Amino acid sequence: MLKCQCKVLWFFDFLSKKWVLLIIKWIWEWASTFTDVKKYLGWVNAKIISERLTELENENFIKREITSTKPIKIRYTLTEKGISLSKEIENIDKWVQKWQ
Repeated sequence: MLKCQCKVLWFFDFLSKKWVLLIIKWIWEWASTFTDVKKYLGWVNAKIISERLTELENENFIKREITSTKPIKIRYTLTEKGISLSKEIENIDKWVQKWQ
């Protein structure tokens, strides 16, 4: 039981990092480049956005693809794991709307 609780606590700790949920939401709604995410979160430091994108990629919530166009762009999309999480976030949003 303790091992399970540790995973759940890690998960909520990870999701509670600043901007993680907004980045996931934005990428869910739009396939995004770094520039797109930066425009969406214009008040957030670019270094923090970059760190969060790297963390989300390392945890397999998003994938990073380099386009073959010129100039080269890096596009972020949700993985299957990220899509699954986005659906759960939508359910939580519906719950909040109903009970808040």
